[in-house]
Amino acid sequence: MPRKSIYFKDKLDREIETIIEVERQKGASSSESNYSNMVNELVRLGLMVYKNKEEGPGFDLEGYRRDLIRKAAGSREGIIILTTLISEIYLRDKGAEGMSHLEALVSQSINSINNAEHDAEKTHFPPAKK
Repeated sequence: MPRKSIYFKDKLDREIETIIEVERQKGASSSESNYSNMVNELVRLGLMVYKNKEEGPGFDLEGYRRDLIRKAAGSREGIIILTTLISEIYLRDKGAEGMSHLEALVSQSINSINNAEHDAEKTHFPPAKK
């Protein structure tokens, strides 16, 4: 491995030392997390970013987000359709007396879907701090 003498700005040096300390607090040994290894990893990651920047955008984030929203909305609609179909089968099997049980089950399912969506929205899009 080639040896190079380089100079870092003080702020950058402190940030690298902080990263090393955090890694050690997470349980890394001194041989796993040392200055040389950390700088080598940071340079490797920096080169990956630099090369990716030169090659141009290879990932369409906006398109990915649109597809993800479209598929999530489609999944929700599919679950509602399946719930409706299962409900019809259940009513045919149980008759009119099964209606009260079915209403509770469908309501519980839809509430669970809505709660899961709400929780995911809070996790990924927290309210803006004032």
